[in-house]
Amino acid sequence: MCIIGSLGPDVFEHKEGMSVLRINKKDTDKSVWIGNLVNLVPENQLIWVTCNIERPSSINASYAFDYEQKLVISVIGTDDELDANFDTQRGDVIVDEKVAIREVKFAANSMYSGDLTIFNMHSLPYDNFKVRVQFINAGDIDKYGHANHEDHQMNVKFTMIFVNRDYTTFEFFWKYTFVVVTLIALFFPSCNRGGLLSKSRIFTSLALILEGFTVRLRHTKWRTWSYQQKWIMVLLVLLLFFNDPLIYFEVYNSKIGGEVLGGIYIGMMSLFICALMLFWLCALDETRDTGNLGRRDRGCKKHAGKIGFVAVFWLYMVIAYSHIRMQEKDDPTYEAAQEGDRYLAATAVGALLIVIYLLWFLYYTVRGLAVLCSLPPPFLFVFLITFFTFVATVVGIFIAALYPVPSAALDFLGMYGLYNLYIWTM
Repeated sequence: MCIIGSLGPDVFEHKEGMSVLRINKKDTDKSVWIGNLVNLVPENQLIWVTCNIERPSSINASYAFDYEQKLVISVIGTDDELDANFDTQRGDVIVDEKVAIREVKFAANSMYSGDLTIFNMHSLPYDNFKVRVQFINAGDIDKYGHANHEDHQMNVKFTMIFVNRDYTTFEFFWKYTFVVVTLIALFFPSCNRGGLLSKSRIFTSLALILEGFTVRLRHTKWRTWSYQQKWIMVLLVLLLFFNDPLIYFEVYNSKIGGEVLGGIYIGMMSLFICALMLFWLCALDETRDTGNLGRRDRGCKKHAGKIGFVAVFWLYMVIAYSHIRMQEKDDPTYEAAQEGDRYLAATAVGALLIVIYLLWFLYYTVRGLAVLCSLPPPFLFVFLITFFTFVATVVGIFIAALYPVPSAALDFLGMYGLYNLYIWTM
């Protein structure tokens, strides 16, 4: 899967534009940039406009500094052709002269500042967008004592980002492939019903492999299912929704309900990840006590603490993802970093939850190490792939590989492929 993902299409396409930001000590100067995004289609999924300001020539390249920049942002969306003049453009006003303050940061030996968010939307209800950005009083650069020119200018590089249509096709193909295979793993009928083919060992083996999980256990009462069988049933059902069967409607129904469906997917994705994390803790705890890979079911009371912790983790994931989405929906100029201390606090809480879970997992692993090392080969194999999936999950959460729009096809197919292969193997 990782090889296929690394060969997949780029997730994003970029278009760049340039403007000149003039600084005049004697008068307030407004530098204006107008950009057009045209002929967008639902497969482009989102739009994100950023800018980078060039370091003033009067400030030494080795000097790191920052300043606040005031922007006035306006955005119009339309399905009609764009006019040359912004003020006469017909369409729906998405952002109406929104005043935004951005912190412009220059690292030492960097010719351009870090990215400044101008505008973003996680759906494309229009084919064309017209964006106007006014730079007002281009920062109090003089406070550093390095701007010794009465009148100078800086170039501003604008980047317009949207999802590559080829990647959307790639994502559709693999998500629906995973959905179909998961349905097969759940419900594929038994094919070994006698006849000539049933005498073939190859056919019999293939029929057993393909036979759906619910079909194989259809004559067994739920109360007699093993601890692990109950968990696999739950995880298979959640995996089905984790694979995002509604992605078609999320992309092509952006004007009506697309954001709602996106929110539902975030909730189901988070629920699957947290259920998997809970399964690992419970299974390791049961293995330590029974030496039989968690087949003994002691009910929920013993695991109440784990359930409570993972429920908190799920709420954190849903709130974190949904808060950013809702803020961007209400204010397309929103930038998470502008929340300052609250953003840092939320990041710290997430890191703390991951560290607590990591220590908990390692605690059960170390305590049950003697039992785990003595497991029969099939169960030891299950533990090894479980540990690998655990490490990949922790890393994926830290690098945001599980975000609904990944940064690379490798992130998407690597994580989705890993979870699907893991649950199918189980």
